[in-house]
Amino acid sequence: MTKLTGIAALALLASLSACGSADQPTEDAAPAAGMTMDGPYAESEMTMDKSMKAAVGVDAADTWVKKMIAHHDGAIDMSRIVLGLQPTADVAKMAQMTINNQGAEIEALKALARNGAADPASARPYEAAMAEMHTEMMGASGATPSETYLAKMLAHHRGAVAMSDIALANGASGAVRAQIVETRSEQLQEVGMVEAMLRGEPMAMQAQAKSETAAPETIAKPAAPKAAAAKPGPAKAAAPKPSPEPVAEPDASPTCAPEHREAGHC
Repeated sequence: MTKLTGIAALALLASLSACGSADQPTEDAAPAAGMTMDGPYAESEMTMDKSMKAAVGVDAADTWVKKMIAHHDGAIDMSRIVLGLQPTADVAKMAQMTINNQGAEIEALKALARNGAADPASARPYEAAMAEMHTEMMGASGATPSETYLAKMLAHHRGAVAMSDIALANGASGAVRAQIVETRSEQLQEVGMVEAMLRGEPMAMQAQAKSETAAPETIAKPAAPKAAAAKPGPAKAAAPKPSPEPVAEPDASPTCAPEHREAGHC
């Protein structure tokens, strides 16, 4: 009986142990294939994914607005992280550009967000695109912190483009639609920029220092045309100078005696 009691107790303990292991939370499960749970960006990526999943609006367009706020917050956080990891000059410029631009867009998105009861159905169209983005970001890596940041941001931008396409196909209109179109265009530009940087090309976007605009050269005004010199006309005949009047010699006075005339008296 003692042996049987001991065996029964061991069996009961084994059964309880098995039940306890089955109830472990799913968050403790191993990451999916290709995903890494370490590295300087992992915590930021997990926080962004959680925030994006929790962001739900009153309809599909409003859900895009609220998910994109969380999406941009994640980019800002990752950019701040890479700035503390001695990135290359171009990556540092890109990270600062991201902080500035995404921060400004977050304010624009907040102005578009609507109040009202969240509709869980409005978030379902985005689930696949968000899951793909998260998996690609978590699996992206490089030889340096700068390369890793670029690889992760490439997946990040592509995810925003995919989510924008979903919003446009699900009834977004008005000011929200205009913002979606603008965001999609900017994210596509950044995809091209990051792809080029991963190929080793220099950064070529607005974060690059713009060449100073040279002051326009002073263009000399053409001198006022000189008055044309009057062509000499045909020479006018000089007016004849008046000839001096002949001095009249004194007439011999008939009364002058010859001897007086000879003496010059008359």
